[in-house]
Order: sequence, then C-alpha cells, then structure tokens
Amino acid sequence: MDLGGNLAVMDPSMIFQVTGICGLTGKMKLITMDNVASFWFREGGLLFATIDTGKKKIGEFLIENDIISEKQLDEALEEMRKKDGKKRIGNILIDREYLDLETLEKAIHEQIKEVVYEVLPWKKGQFVFFSGVEPENEDILLDIRMDHLLLEGLKRIDEAARD
Repeated sequence: MDLGGNLAVMDPSMIFQVTGICGLTGKMKLITMDNVASFWFREGGLLFATIDTGKKKIGEFLIENDIISEKQLDEALEEMRKKDGKKRIGNILIDREYLDLETLEKAIHEQIKEVVYEVLPWKKGQFVFFSGVEPENEDILLDIRMDHLLLEGLKRIDEAARD
C-alpha cells in the first residue's frame, strides 16, 4: 500500500481529485462494511472500475438500454457456458452480430462511470492505493479525467437530495 486512509476524513471525491491532480498510476480500493470498489488509474485518468455489489452486469445493462434483447443475452450466455466461460460475453454478442464493438465499448464506459457515481456518497470505510498496478485482462478501458466524472456525480447527488 502506498497511500491509505479513512473515508470519514477524506471522502471519495477528495480521493479522486488527489489522484487526478497528482497524476497517479495504480489501483485504488474503497472498502466499506458492505461493499468494495476498485479503480485503476493511469496518470490520474480513470481506466477501469469494478464494484462488488450494486453494479449491473454488462448483459443487464445492454438489455436495460434496449441494445440487445433478453433472448439474445440468453443465447450468448448459453454459448459462454458451453465454452466454460473462456470467451467473454461481449465478444460472443459481437460474434453473433447482436451489437458492434463501438456499442459495447460505449456500454462498458457508461458502466465504469456508474461505479464512480455509486461510491461518491460513501462516508464510512477505508481507501488504499497501490502504485503502478494496471488492470488485468481488460481490453476496453475508459481513460477519462476524473474532474468531469466528479462534476456529473456530485450533480446527481445534489439532484437526489432535492427529490
């Protein structure tokens, strides 16, 4: 661990700002009693993000956004099971021509952004940063500045507080 602390002292938006301003490269984990989120950065830009609970799988995301049908997802999942999970669901959907690479990339980018928006309100837990760690086995990466995501995320929090 190269950097760490308490989310009650330094909330996720502050941590992300430091990561961006300092141009850090590595993996950040935010850990609460109920959830763990991981973020990978290169020179302060967000590359990839995952969260243990609360995030829709890519298939659910594609259906929800009317990109593929439930039947198409079921067929792709069946093919994935037959191949013992050795082929990723996105690649199967592309091979079957249910969507193209550009559409898949956009969906994954949106999914990554949603992880950022999900963790911004977290006030309890810990964060740790491991310098130099790159995402493994991920071929679709985001590479976006954190300040843009933070503004959108904080705007969402403000809007939710008004409702």
